[in-house]
Amino acid sequence: MKYQFIISGVIGQEYDWWSGQRGTTTKMVRDFLDKHPDEEVDIAVSSPGGAVDQGLEIYDAIAQHGKVNAHIIGMTASAATFLCMGAKHIDMVDGSLMLIHNCSNMVFEWDSVNKEQLDQIIAKYQKMRKDLDTVDKVIASLYAKKTGKKLEECMEKMTTAMWLTPQDCLDFGLIDSIRKDDELTKNVINNRQTYINLSKEYGLPSFAAAAASPASPATEEGPTSSLIQKTVEAVRSMFHNKSAQTTDKQMIKIFKNVMDLLKVDGFNPANDDSVSVTQDQMKTIDDRLGEQAAKIADLQKSFDDQKAQLEKANADLTKAQDDLKKANETIENLKKAPGEESPGMPATNNANNEDNFLDECKKQYELIKDL
Repeated sequence: MKYQFIISGVIGQEYDWWSGQRGTTTKMVRDFLDKHPDEEVDIAVSSPGGAVDQGLEIYDAIAQHGKVNAHIIGMTASAATFLCMGAKHIDMVDGSLMLIHNCSNMVFEWDSVNKEQLDQIIAKYQKMRKDLDTVDKVIASLYAKKTGKKLEECMEKMTTAMWLTPQDCLDFGLIDSIRKDDELTKNVINNRQTYINLSKEYGLPSFAAAAASPASPATEEGPTSSLIQKTVEAVRSMFHNKSAQTTDKQMIKIFKNVMDLLKVDGFNPANDDSVSVTQDQMKTIDDRLGEQAAKIADLQKSFDDQKAQLEKANADLTKAQDDLKKANETIENLKKAPGEESPGMPATNNANNEDNFLDECKKQYELIKDL
């Protein structure tokens, strides 16, 4: 089957540097739909999920278009599932899997606190819990609207957080039909174990369960402070368990690269089959990440200051050019104007005065031309 657009990778990111895959943003989907305003379109969805806010926006864009057929393939989870609920018709390729679950947010504390500070941390997370509950209800309402189930039933299914087969999804009402595609089903099954390994076994940010709470996405102009913080937290989460181990060669390579970039001493895997991180190394990693985040913030401030200075210099240059233009016009007018002779003074004095004036103008020009 030919798809006119594919929603893949992390929702809310144009490029996911963890997996090296292209992601999908709201803008990308809206731009596509805007080019086909009155057409029935087929969109494939094969994504681990991502940002809740952009998932909701994509849902709205699909629902507003009104003529979208969504085709779920592979292991599709989180925000990538509820955005499909706005489609006119949803099918799922046999052999694929879907995961709906409660949204989550990154939690990381590495500090020594007194009781007052602990109360503040508790209050912060209590508010976070209330916000997550609200977001869960909003997401559950989209499933409920599609399935005809009660909100509580959908929230219970999200809390269970189990992978659902196409038949499970059809029985619950999340999809309208199951589609047979033998070749695609074979590819989906072959790639399934790699997906599960990445999302569950190695301590990476869980693709299958990583629907972040609403947050400001990165802009097209560059990374925001929110993106920097997410990146720092994502790397930290790789090492949040002091006994974290992995046996995947690709993941070992990532561990080595991260350790080299952060210049962590004492990291020397015994072989190519396993790797572990000590608590001291975890602390070093956290400190280095904090240093890098601070450096990025300093560089951003320096960039902003230099940008302001450049804008001021451009303004000064424009003013100097205007002044020079006026001076040249004055000179030309003086050359054209008839000279007046003062009584009792030789006529040659006018020429001398004009020469003196021209000399003075040239001096002023030399002073400002470099601006």
